[in-house]
Amino acid sequence: MTWDYIDESSFKADDPEKALAVAEEFLAAARDPETFYDDDVTPAALFIAASESFYDALLPLRAYEAAREAQDAPGDAAPDKRVYLIEGLLRTGQEAEANELAKALRAEKPEDPMVYSFLGDSYDAAGDAHNAERWFDMGIEMVTKVINDADDLDRDELADAMETRELLILGRHAVRHAAGHQPDDLDEEALEILEEYDEADEDDDEK
Repeated sequence: MTWDYIDESSFKADDPEKALAVAEEFLAAARDPETFYDDDVTPAALFIAASESFYDALLPLRAYEAAREAQDAPGDAAPDKRVYLIEGLLRTGQEAEANELAKALRAEKPEDPMVYSFLGDSYDAAGDAHNAERWFDMGIEMVTKVINDADDLDRDELADAMETRELLILGRHAVRHAAGHQPDDLDEEALEILEEYDEADEDDDEK
C-alpha cells in the first residue's frame, strides 16, 4: 500500500458511491495483517484514509468508527491520529468525549502546528467557535515562539513556520468574523495577509 495509490484512489472517487467503495477497500486492507505497506504508510494512516473516504461517502458514523480503529492500529497518521478521532466524535455529536480527548492532547503541548490548525477547523465545523478560536490561539502562540527562537532554523524551515502562522491567523480570523467579534490585532494582521494575497493574484492575472 503506497501513498500514491491511496491519493489516486481517493481523487478518483468523485461521488459518494465511489467514495464508499474506496473506503471499504482501505478499511479491509487496514484490517488485513497480510497487507504490505510502503515505508511511509502505516495501518493507522490507512484507517484514517478510510475514514476520510467515508466522509466523502456522506457516512460520518462509519468515518468515526474507522478513526476509532486507527487508535489501536500500529503507526501514526499526520499530524496525530487522535485529531481524527476528535473530529469524528464532534461530527457524530459526542462532544463530551471529544473535549476530554482534546484536553489530554492539549496537555501534551503538541509541537506540530498542524494539530492546532486541524482541531481549530474541526471545532469550527462543529459550530464551537470558542474552542475553535482557542486551538488557533494556541497554535499561533506556539509557532510565534518557534519563529522568535529561530536561531536553530534554516531559511526553508523559517519560511514554513511563517506560512503556518499565517494559516493559523487566517483560520482564527474566519472563526471570529463569522461569530461577529470586533477585530483585534491578529484580525488586522489577517486582513493584511488577505490583502497581500489579493495583490499577488492581481499581479499573476496581469502576467
